[in-house]
Amino acid sequence: MKKFVQLATGLFLALGSAAIVAYAIAHLAQHSLGFPRSILREQALICAAILFGLVTIEFLASREK
Repeated sequence: MKKFVQLATGLFLALGSAAIVAYAIAHLAQHSLGFPRSILREQALICAAILFGLVTIEFLASREK
Protein backbone atom coordinates (compact mmCIF):
# COMPACT_ATOMS: atom_id res chain seq x y z
CA MET A 1 0.00 0.00 0.00
CA LYS A 2 2.85 2.38 0.80
CA LYS A 3 4.35 1.87 -2.67
CA PHE A 4 0.99 2.73 -4.25
CA VAL A 5 0.79 5.98 -2.24
CA GLN A 6 4.32 6.92 -3.32
CA LEU A 7 3.47 6.13 -6.95
CA ALA A 8 0.24 8.13 -6.81
CA THR A 9 1.97 11.09 -5.15
CA GLY A 10 4.78 11.06 -7.70
CA LEU A 11 2.31 10.85 -10.56
CA PHE A 12 0.26 13.72 -9.13
CA LEU A 13 3.34 15.93 -8.73
CA ALA A 14 4.59 15.06 -12.22
CA LEU A 15 1.23 15.87 -13.82
CA GLY A 16 0.94 19.12 -11.89
CA SER A 17 4.44 20.20 -12.88
CA ALA A 18 3.81 19.24 -16.50
CA ALA A 19 0.60 21.27 -16.55
CA ILE A 20 2.36 24.36 -15.21
CA VAL A 21 5.21 24.05 -17.72
CA ALA A 22 2.77 23.40 -20.59
CA TYR A 23 0.77 26.50 -19.69
CA ALA A 24 3.92 28.63 -19.52
CA ILE A 25 5.20 27.36 -22.87
CA ALA A 26 1.80 27.84 -24.53
CA HIS A 27 1.59 31.39 -23.19
CA LEU A 28 5.08 32.15 -24.47
CA ALA A 29 4.38 30.60 -27.89
CA GLN A 30 1.07 32.39 -28.31
CA HIS A 31 1.96 35.85 -27.07
CA SER A 32 5.66 36.16 -27.87
CA LEU A 33 6.01 34.03 -30.98
CA GLY A 34 2.53 34.55 -32.48
CA PHE A 35 1.38 30.94 -32.93
CA PRO A 36 -2.40 30.56 -33.24
CA ARG A 37 -4.29 28.67 -30.52
CA SER A 38 -5.55 25.96 -32.88
CA ILE A 39 -2.02 24.80 -33.72
CA LEU A 40 -1.03 24.74 -30.05
CA ARG A 41 -4.16 22.77 -29.11
CA GLU A 42 -3.50 20.10 -31.72
CA GLN A 43 0.12 19.62 -30.65
CA ALA A 44 -0.88 19.54 -26.98
CA LEU A 45 -3.38 16.72 -27.61
CA ILE A 46 -0.79 14.69 -29.49
CA CYS A 47 1.78 15.15 -26.72
CA ALA A 48 -0.77 14.30 -24.05
CA ALA A 49 -1.64 11.05 -25.84
CA ILE A 50 2.03 10.08 -26.10
CA LEU A 51 2.68 10.87 -22.45
CA PHE A 52 -0.42 8.93 -21.38
CA GLY A 53 0.86 5.89 -23.26
CA LEU A 54 4.31 6.15 -21.71
CA VAL A 55 2.96 6.54 -18.17
CA THR A 56 0.63 3.57 -18.70
CA ILE A 57 3.51 1.41 -19.93
CA GLU A 58 5.65 2.43 -16.94
CA PHE A 59 2.83 1.71 -14.51
CA LEU A 60 2.11 -1.71 -15.97
CA ALA A 61 5.80 -2.62 -16.12
CA SER A 62 6.35 -1.66 -12.48
CA ARG A 63 3.42 -3.85 -11.35
CA GLU A 64 4.96 -6.97 -12.94
CA LYS A 65 8.08 -6.86 -10.73
